[in-house]
Amino acid sequence: MPAKAGPCPAGVVNQLDDFYRWQVQHMEQRVDRIKDLSSQRQRFTPSLFALLLQARKLEPMRDGRYLSFDVFSNTQVATFGAKVIGCSAPKAISLEAEVNVEVGLRNRPSGTPRQLLYEMSKNSKGSWQINNITYLDEPGFQLRPYLKELLNPAS
Repeated sequence: MPAKAGPCPAGVVNQLDDFYRWQVQHMEQRVDRIKDLSSQRQRFTPSLFALLLQARKLEPMRDGRYLSFDVFSNTQVATFGAKVIGCSAPKAISLEAEVNVEVGLRNRPSGTPRQLLYEMSKNSKGSWQINNITYLDEPGFQLRPYLKELLNPAS
């Protein structure tokens, strides 16, 4: 949880709101997962985007592993929307944004949102980008280390 959550900068709220609008629309369509994610490249730091793209290309039959859940909700069900709850600024050029993600089955939200903590970083142009996600319902579980392990499992 953010140490002292307060209001978020408009740029962070807009970035995350727009991203989840895309995510909900993406869930409703059958599209190429790699090509579709590429349309969101600017929302991520280059290093996290590269990890996401590589992980999405994994295939169970070929690679023996794959990305088995939606990393933007930490579930295997549909996303219906998200709300930015608040922000804290642990570093000068980054902050953490707490986001509640509405998920569920068969066009019905479960009523219990998933809680994610987005680490947002400012790029050289002053735009906020997603650098990592911590899944608050699973202590210690973070996206970036998970993707690194998935892509380069220890022998």
